[in-house]
Amino acid sequence: MDKIKQLPYGISNFTDLRTKGRYYTDKTQYIPKMEAAGDFLFLIRPRRFGKSIFLSMLAAYYDSARQDKFDDLFDGLWIQQHPTEEKGMYQVMHLDFSQATVGYDGSLQQRFDKYCSTKYESFVNTYAAHYPASFVEEVRQRRPDSCEQLRYICQEANKLGHKLYLIIDEYDNFTNNVLNEQGQAVYHALTHATGFYREVFKLYKANFQRILMMGVSPVTLDDLTSGFNIALNITAEAPFNMMLGFSEDEVRDMIAYYQQAGLITADANDMIAEMKPWYNNYCFARANLATDPKMFNSDMVIYYMRHHIAYGTSPENMLDANTRTDYKKLK
Repeated sequence: MDKIKQLPYGISNFTDLRTKGRYYTDKTQYIPKMEAAGDFLFLIRPRRFGKSIFLSMLAAYYDSARQDKFDDLFDGLWIQQHPTEEKGMYQVMHLDFSQATVGYDGSLQQRFDKYCSTKYESFVNTYAAHYPASFVEEVRQRRPDSCEQLRYICQEANKLGHKLYLIIDEYDNFTNNVLNEQGQAVYHALTHATGFYREVFKLYKANFQRILMMGVSPVTLDDLTSGFNIALNITAEAPFNMMLGFSEDEVRDMIAYYQQAGLITADANDMIAEMKPWYNNYCFARANLATDPKMFNSDMVIYYMRHHIAYGTSPENMLDANTRTDYKKLK
């Protein structure tokens, strides 16, 4: 066997995972299904279910700036042999709203603006060679108004014929934290009428050729979309039921890999039987209840496997403390 791939516990960056030789469960076969579903898509899944690594994988696939690395990043994966016409066709703006207030001072809007400005300026630095020489400075001069920065970026991209793909991870994290910590009134002001968060989402659909948003709750989307439609909700659609998380076959493949490497000695059937009551009871599309196997929480499985590899036994506490904390906050 080649160098043994480490488990990707805590890794959410696809490029890091692939370049550092971590174990990866291939989900690239869903790329053409998502393209066929529509240009503006929304999906929710539970905490720690593989959303971030999936979005990072899509960003790497569609990013025109990373096409010289395509064969390295996607070597051996399904999509390498079945690329779509849209591979590498976009300038990708990848936002993670769980980071929107971390390390920033000021009001909610000021912190959100600062985060967005940082990401927009990273975007223009990445693609600066495709724009006029003054482009980067023009964007910077529009600080601290991130909406004005975004309007200018999209205006210039449209003028030059560049296609833009917006990917938002944890789209509801910012507002869920506001709701949890500051209450309904502040949350309502953000997401209704002329609230700044609502205005930002209005701006998105008018300026991107493709949008994909993921989060853990439909609450924020329901509030944001009253009066206008931003994305098709594919959360409960049958073709995407098994797109995130692990199927039993995928868990068995992972166990077999580490058994062959000599790192796991336990019986696979015993491990599956032990995990099932804790990690395996997810089905997201009603039409698939009778046909698809139930899905495993991917973080929980990797947590369990990591303990087996490190100590030769199952963890005493079958629930990953990180996941338990996340669910408590959501509740």
